[in-house]
Amino acid sequence: MKRFWGYGLLGLLVVGLATGLSIGLPYVAIATAYAAKTTCSGVFVSKRPLESVKADLYAVDFVGVSVDEAAQRVTSSLYGLMPATAKYRPRMGCTLLNQTSEAELSAQPVAPVMTAMPDLEPPAKPVSSALTAALEASFADATGKLNTRAVVILEDGKLIAERYADGFSVNTPLLGWSMTKSVTGAMIGLMVLDKKLRLTQPAPISEWQNDLRREITLDALMRMSSGLAFVEDYGAPSDATRMLFGAKNAASVAIAAPATAKPFEIWSYSSGTTNILQAIIRRQFVSASEYIAYPYQRLFGKLGMTSAVLESDASGVFVGSSFMYATARDWAKFGQLYLQDGVWQGQRLLPEGWVRYSSMLTPKSDGVYAAQFWLERNDRSFPQDAFMAEGFEGQNVTVIPSKKLVIVRLGLSRSGAFDDIAFVKRIVKALE
Repeated sequence: MKRFWGYGLLGLLVVGLATGLSIGLPYVAIATAYAAKTTCSGVFVSKRPLESVKADLYAVDFVGVSVDEAAQRVTSSLYGLMPATAKYRPRMGCTLLNQTSEAELSAQPVAPVMTAMPDLEPPAKPVSSALTAALEASFADATGKLNTRAVVILEDGKLIAERYADGFSVNTPLLGWSMTKSVTGAMIGLMVLDKKLRLTQPAPISEWQNDLRREITLDALMRMSSGLAFVEDYGAPSDATRMLFGAKNAASVAIAAPATAKPFEIWSYSSGTTNILQAIIRRQFVSASEYIAYPYQRLFGKLGMTSAVLESDASGVFVGSSFMYATARDWAKFGQLYLQDGVWQGQRLLPEGWVRYSSMLTPKSDGVYAAQFWLERNDRSFPQDAFMAEGFEGQNVTVIPSKKLVIVRLGLSRSGAFDDIAFVKRIVKALE
């Protein structure tokens, strides 16, 4: 969902309503589900005031939302049309009640409590004037569209600078959107380390065994090169919006997609592909509770990412393409794991060579994609060993091994107002 979210949702909704309710209602359903889910997570996961969270609904500010603090539930509708409800559960965040009752959702297992660990130490020395200026530029917002909320910079594993917008702090978990894909990629790495999966094996999807999709490998899915048909459009009813805001099981939408090309014939960015990966992970576990605990015990707990909340769909499978919250510092810890080649405090958490694999250019991706991470190989003035977890509205974790840097930026940028490449260049230049 990085560069592909449609910004014309409001306009498309108006057009849809103008041509008749039968056409317009699907747009309303997207809008109300998006508003319910976004508001629920903003209020109960990020613990922000409702008035602050309403800024996140700029594309759907015509729908109404109602927050039930006691029941930890949010409902949204357009004058009673197409109501949608999202329910909060501690340590699981918010889930849309798609084809699921609140009682059924509440019966599902939740993530384990993580042991508190020491956080990153504050910067040991004053921030230089050059870096201060770079930080100020990252928050300067003459248009009102940039909306940077947090910047954290690690150099050689040490916190050297951080800044937060008013109303946000070191303790505010923020949505990574498609940065969550990189976390799903790390979970696949854990499964490879455990010898439960192999990159070269055909994807273990039983639904594909009687057609050409049986040739799709795990590697092809990691690299968005499966050849599966999937419409990544967020400005209209599509595979992507149905998957995230209408389906009980997000992965089922993508699993059902037909193959339109052989693996690696084309590259096509697809949030559905990542949710297939998450479904594959789920199917390796006998119990739901073991699956839910897996990233917390094997990844977040090891890194001290105690703020991390990986949200699930109504079937109990993590929405691995889009729905993870964490503080800026905890997102930085995730980047630091990759800077350290998958080793943390002397323990190998990811397979040897996994970071190299994850940051290796995917054929036919026009120099911009690796394996659940982004690249920028077309701008020669950008660090060529850098790789990025990136998400809608300007979420960014950039890892630059040659500079020993991890740079995090979180915000709510509209209409491409955040230039990730220029942002990283500015920080790097300030540190030279």
